[in-house]
Amino acid sequence: MKKLIFLTTILVLVISSAYLVVTMPYRFYYTFQDEGIQSDYFIATKQYESLYKGLSPYENSRGVTPFWKSIHFQNFQFDIPFDDVSFKVFPRPSISKIQAQPYFDIVDYKNRRVLSVNDFEIEKFNVAIPMDAIFNLPVVTQFIKASSNQEVWLDVLNLNIKIKKLNLYSYKDIKYLLSNYSLPKLGYFLYIYKMREQLFAKDATRIVQNGPFHIMQFFDEANNIGVLKNYFYEKGRIYRATIRYNKNNPDHNVVLDKLVKNLKLNLSRDEESSLAMYNEFRKLKYEKRFEYKGMALLYSAWSHELENEAFYREMIYYLEKGNYKTAQLFSLYDFAKRKFGKTFSSRDEVLKDDLKAKIEIETKKERKKQERDLADYQISGEVDFKDDDAKLDYILKNIEVKEEKDDLSEY
Repeated sequence: MKKLIFLTTILVLVISSAYLVVTMPYRFYYTFQDEGIQSDYFIATKQYESLYKGLSPYENSRGVTPFWKSIHFQNFQFDIPFDDVSFKVFPRPSISKIQAQPYFDIVDYKNRRVLSVNDFEIEKFNVAIPMDAIFNLPVVTQFIKASSNQEVWLDVLNLNIKIKKLNLYSYKDIKYLLSNYSLPKLGYFLYIYKMREQLFAKDATRIVQNGPFHIMQFFDEANNIGVLKNYFYEKGRIYRATIRYNKNNPDHNVVLDKLVKNLKLNLSRDEESSLAMYNEFRKLKYEKRFEYKGMALLYSAWSHELENEAFYREMIYYLEKGNYKTAQLFSLYDFAKRKFGKTFSSRDEVLKDDLKAKIEIETKKERKKQERDLADYQISGEVDFKDDDAKLDYILKNIEVKEEKDDLSEY
């Protein structure tokens, strides 16, 4: 009898141990998805929904945008206003570090900036296995190592890593979990969580996908400025473009939706892509080349060959022959001077005259201010002056000067 009891006890202990070993990974996973985990083996404290279920699609469907035209710009295909009388693209080239960047703005009919497109960057898609100790177990990393970069990217966007809460005391439910959620698969789910944690910004107000290879993250900045960061995957690299929009402008939502609804990756082939856009420019009627459309196509052509002076010079030429004022082109002249050492302008004399005129205007303003100050200054007592110069000397010696701080509110 004692032998039977002993054997029964041993059997119960073996079965209990086997049960605990089998169900422990699922208990761990249920805790991870319900409460988060913070241990020596794995840390997952963020609980927002997209980390578990992936990204929802962008609400605006793709389609033709009336009066806008699709152009190949750097590594992207943008829809921009082309025949739209309310909005226009305006170049805003910049030099970032040692590289030229073909940024641009979209402005309304009053030349107020609605949004700006900038920060074109390329980086490697980092698929390295996280540092958490749990990933040191070969069984956990089995699925991870077998997955390609593209498979990982698509699963980051779409894979639901939440598993159904089942009864761990039910043989049927345990059998289902073992059949559908093996330990290597659970390890892969934890890896996808970590990849999302790395890619999805915690301070983003909204994160969606616009197609299988495009992540859109929205942020809020000071002064009522919205930011949309776009991430595109292609062959192990992430291509980024940032759009900043002015929420104070009543048209910002309309313009933003039109700009991004058909936005896609279209890798530049340098000279080939540049010539394709230049041929679009050449197809315009001659008089149209001096107008907005010509500028937009030339700027797009230059975006593929940023060291090509010829395109930039030609753009300046056509803009100056068109109806653009010198003041509107100052940023383009300034970039050309810093990048190429010359403005490419046929208006150099005009630019000099503009500068002289500004100096004269400021000088006249200063003189008028001095005259007003002299007239307003109250002199105590009876003091006679030979002339205005003597009066000015007296005032300068006796007046208390208060230094005014620069007012940078407009900037």
